[in-house]
Amino acid sequence: MNQSMREAEQGEWYARNYTQAGDRNDLRTNRGVLFQTLASEASFVSAFREIAIPPRELRVLDVGCGSGAFWYQLFRLGVIPRNVVGIEVQKSRLDHAADLYPQANAIHGDATCMPFEKDSFDLVYESTLFTTLTDHSVREKIAREMMRVCKPDGYLLLVDWRTNKPWDGTFRALNRKELTRLFRVGETCKLVRICPGALVPPLGRFLSKYLSSIYFLVARLCPSLVGQVAYLLQKL
Repeated sequence: MNQSMREAEQGEWYARNYTQAGDRNDLRTNRGVLFQTLASEASFVSAFREIAIPPRELRVLDVGCGSGAFWYQLFRLGVIPRNVVGIEVQKSRLDHAADLYPQANAIHGDATCMPFEKDSFDLVYESTLFTTLTDHSVREKIAREMMRVCKPDGYLLLVDWRTNKPWDGTFRALNRKELTRLFRVGETCKLVRICPGALVPPLGRFLSKYLSSIYFLVARLCPSLVGQVAYLLQKL
């Protein structure tokens, strides 16, 4: 699959799951989104705390960065904007990135063949990228590229969904078994930590909207209901 085909496929996925979803994912207007977002951010922060390299020294690559809308999570934890690079296959999604964070750098490119030297980054990051990829070969190529550009003893932080949607064949989870297969955990890298995040929708959205006071209690008492996690890997 070439870059133009990948760009078209990704565009269709985002149009179906976000653009056409109306306010389903609108943090401002939909109360069902708030605690889902907070839980996801908490998983990211918990995983980031395990990174031994000082944040100001981290050179970070965001794979599938979109508009860079979530880079604020890196910056508020001490990462320097000029040390962040993003790569995104959908050119239209990059239009807003320069306006949001002019000091960071986002490029149009295919994550299956990234234009970076081997061992270039201290932290290679993705957020819900693998969920959008159903092609086995594409997932494998991106995982290999992420490992290639990560420095020895560097980190890979994957914030993704570990549960599938049985009714949606375009949504493919990154569970523990798939993580091990793609990144050869135990051979080329080690698993540092798994940090639980958002509950499975629609349960998480329901609790966020109507019973927010027990959202995190449910997540703690029923870990099987947690659908999104943050995996932190360290390259060997």
